[in-house]
Amino acid sequence: MQNIVAALAKKENLERWKNVVDLEKYGQPATEFLVQALADEDRWVRYLAVDALANIGASNSVDSIISLLRDPDQDVRFAAAAALGKIGNPKAIKSLQEVLKRDNGYVKIAAEEALVKISPQGTGSTS
Repeated sequence: MQNIVAALAKKENLERWKNVVDLEKYGQPATEFLVQALADEDRWVRYLAVDALANIGASNSVDSIISLLRDPDQDVRFAAAAALGKIGNPKAIKSLQEVLKRDNGYVKIAAEEALVKISPQGTGSTS
């Protein structure tokens, strides 16, 4: 795993996103490195890191994923909303509700679906 982390750190590597895909295969032990990748300047690294965290069920990464709901890239915001729904932590409800007020339709759909998964009684609009 350390070789993959080292490759991910090499900014001249144009396909660093592949390292994120490889890290996901390690599951929970890769969580720390995937969370660090959420701050990467490459949008595909951020996108795939948030997806990987959701796929491995990294519930301890919810705060870091919530911060991506304000990412400059709409695809990353979409992935963050979807990841929060997949992880299912109620801590994300308020932030997802805020997305419904400010973001574009593409991201709002992911936020609505996430809210339904987290709070099946509705869209979690009460808090």
